Amino acid sequence: MSHEDRRPRTLRTIGTLALGWAVLAPAAFAATIYVGNQGANSISVIDAATRRVVETIPLSTTSPHNLTLSADGKTLYVANVGSHNVLVLDVAGRKEVASIPAGTKTHGVTVSPDGRFLYTANVGSNTVSVIELAGLRVVDTIDVGKKPMLIVFTPDGRRAYVSNGGSADVMVVDPATRKVVTSIFAGKDVMGTVMTPDGKEVWVSEGGENMVSVIDVASNKITHEIPVGADAHGLALSPDGRLVAVTNRGDHSLSLIQVGAHRVTETIPVGRRPDIVVFSPDGTELYVTSRDTGTVEVIDVAGKAVTASIPVGTDPHGIIVGP
Repeated sequence: MSHEDRRPRTLRTIGTLALGWAVLAPAAFAATIYVGNQGANSISVIDAATRRVVETIPLSTTSPHNLTLSADGKTLYVANVGSHNVLVLDVAGRKEVASIPAGTKTHGVTVSPDGRFLYTANVGSNTVSVIELAGLRVVDTIDVGKKPMLIVFTPDGRRAYVSNGGSADVMVVDPATRKVVTSIFAGKDVMGTVMTPDGKEVWVSEGGENMVSVIDVASNKITHEIPVGADAHGLALSPDGRLVAVTNRGDHSLSLIQVGAHRVTETIPVGRRPDIVVFSPDGTELYVTSRDTGTVEVIDVAGKAVTASIPVGTDPHGIIVGP
């Protein structure tokens, strides 16, 4: 395994501050928002059009953290840091169908591009578990860095990038051999990860550096470092690939970054300790879990302001949008 050094810092542009509230306007698309309530051991199901919780699903596991959906949107996977496992839920029936033991403090969960495997980042055991979805069982365990947070794949599935918050690096894994092939030094408390649709860039948040870094996939080098707010955490990429949103937990805000220009264009006040963020399917809205208020905050992307606050469970964390 090789180790790539950080490149000299380049772009440093800070966006303007957008204040105020926009008029409430219901979402114009059919979508369902799923929220993991870490303090309540439950999943809140939100109708995006009405902005109301339509069901709360109690879980048999503890401390649900991050969530992901199968490609067809029929299955929800929940990583649980308290019970060290992945819970499998049937979306139509909104019920548990399986529980899969993973590594200690199962934190992040990602489906491989071919839909055959589920990869979990286990923050307590410094490992990634590879789960075969056909058999719902762990088939391999990969040693990575300290406190692995999240995993993102290249579109072709040939590489997986693992953010390691404790060792301040991003490790590149070859899914074919399930081995780490290189390590890229990033920064303190590296966490959020997104891949651009063309598979050319990986974006990572660095909470200890108040920064988002951009990694060139071809060279595995950092090409841009973009200052954002305090304790940068969750990342989301817009459906058209033009914007990246990052939550800043330390100053209760969200930064919008232009992907092509690699610069912040807006900073929007949002909630208290905003954590994970996702775009709506049409890219017009952002949904942000606000951990200290127990809400999901809705941001109008064009208006650059919060338009609604939806009460959910205690300590909401992971969030994902499905059909």
